[in-house]
Amino acid sequence: MHARRFAAPAQGNGWGVEIPGAPSDNTSAVAVVASFQEEGYDAELWARPGGQLLCGACRATSPAAAFAIGRQRRLEGASDPDDMQLVVGATCPSCGTRGVISLHYGPNASEEDADVLVALPR
Repeated sequence: MHARRFAAPAQGNGWGVEIPGAPSDNTSAVAVVASFQEEGYDAELWARPGGQLLCGACRATSPAAAFAIGRQRRLEGASDPDDMQLVVGATCPSCGTRGVISLHYGPNASEEDADVLVALPR
């Protein structure tokens, strides 16, 4: 997992603080999804209207709130701050398969993505 590196305070003591899972403009969404897949989040998940997710393994549609969230990674575009995504690794409540979905939030979010983001368990 990549971590964003924050520079030391202005005193210049030469240390930095790494925050695992923090957004990094140097990591692509494709790389993040691939890292989730390497961890066993093999199925694709798709946002559906009304805060629902479709599991690519069993094809069941279930409320996003019913999925167990295993991992999340927020991304923001280096050249376009409006390119905001949340990659989520979750377990399907119907078949138990672990899957991954990339959801946009902010001004570029679809209605389906926004509904799922609101419905996901915290």
